[in-house]
Amino acid sequence: MNPTPKLEDLLQFPALIPVKAVSHKGVAEEVFRLELVDLTARLVPGFTIELISIRASSSGNYYAATLLATFHTIDQFHALDAALKTHPLVRMVL
Repeated sequence: MNPTPKLEDLLQFPALIPVKAVSHKGVAEEVFRLELVDLTARLVPGFTIELISIRASSSGNYYAATLLATFHTIDQFHALDAALKTHPLVRMVL
């Protein structure tokens, strides 16, 4: 049985990787956008507001954001993933 390869073994860095985050219910779209841009830019140099897209859920209660970030190391990816998972406005990271 072959072990499952690690993400860092499948990618060549720098790598453009989309990261998805979903807001908690009732979070304003612009607040969510600005918080995600600020957080991502601190961990991934070169990330700008143009690299995020957000859409509302069908009910309008949640927002799903896609961050298109260029990671230079796997550690950057893991740092952003961990920061998003603990952010108070983020319900879920995909």
